[in-house]
Amino acid sequence: MARPSMKFAKITSVQQEQQLTEMWKTHHCHYTRVRAHAILLSNQQYEISAIVDIFGVDRDSVSSWIDRFSEGGPEALEDSEHPGAPPILSDAEQQTLRRLLRKYPNRPAKVLKELKEKTGKDIKRPTLRDYAKRFRLSWKRYRRSSRQKQDEKAFQLAKEELSEFLEEPDLNVVYFDEASFSLKGVVPYGWQPIGRRYEIPVTGAHGSNVQTLGFQSQNGDTHTYLHKGYVNSEMVIAIFDDYCQTIEGPTVVVLDNASVHTSGAFQDRLEDWADKGLYIYHLSPYSPELNAIEGLWKKLKYQLLPVEAWERFSTLLNTLTKTLCEFGDVTYMPTLFSYAE
Repeated sequence: MARPSMKFAKITSVQQEQQLTEMWKTHHCHYTRVRAHAILLSNQQYEISAIVDIFGVDRDSVSSWIDRFSEGGPEALEDSEHPGAPPILSDAEQQTLRRLLRKYPNRPAKVLKELKEKTGKDIKRPTLRDYAKRFRLSWKRYRRSSRQKQDEKAFQLAKEELSEFLEEPDLNVVYFDEASFSLKGVVPYGWQPIGRRYEIPVTGAHGSNVQTLGFQSQNGDTHTYLHKGYVNSEMVIAIFDDYCQTIEGPTVVVLDNASVHTSGAFQDRLEDWADKGLYIYHLSPYSPELNAIEGLWKKLKYQLLPVEAWERFSTLLNTLTKTLCEFGDVTYMPTLFSYAE
């Protein structure tokens, strides 16, 4: 008996792929997200049996999703409106609500009040949340940004120059930056039982912080220097002098325009470092997104360090050291010699 032919979905355009990806990641309906993801996998030659194992559904369901997509495209993966009670808000009233959410994105009480004034409809917060999801909105924290201060031309030029550096086969590109880890400075997110909130002990001690000064290579490897106290140009210069001894071949260090990176003493060392194969590239002002190591600091503070790390200086230092060692080398500056184990 001949083996039945394999059945796969076929995405016919970049637009379809982008639409499916957006549906998979942002659609308000869980089942639509699953179907879109399944079609993307099928297009990558995942067999129906594999998709069944991934999503825990039956073969007929996966087969029908492929048929629906083949006949009607991504839109066919969405559920049709179920019969039942009429919607709380008419199409026109939903447009009013959409405009109010755009105008007052962080003021739900204001949105509900103005919606009632404009439409006479008094909806509750759960209903508001459902409509917001239908409009492809999610409640999340705003992001701090200095983008409005950027010189767009300078930013784009720096971006292009970095791309050129990265394409040079014989040139190492390394990102440098400093970050402070303080017992009072970070409150990480985490899943917590409804009705309860976990607490992080706060000592309130002054000066209980660890300064990290790190180099991150293109492949993610790091060399981090840890210090207790203030960071000045002399310390940064000493670290660069030490790092110079470790490079292999021409190396460009990408860094921001902090005063410790632009001081006269720092500038005086540029020629000596260049003679050893290390060159300095200053980013345009207010361009942290171009410095790859910034992401490492954020990930360390909010994801990688356990809650217990913030209880005491010793636990913060030891946990930070252990975690950074997973990314590369760690060096203690003299201010931390007494804490070395």
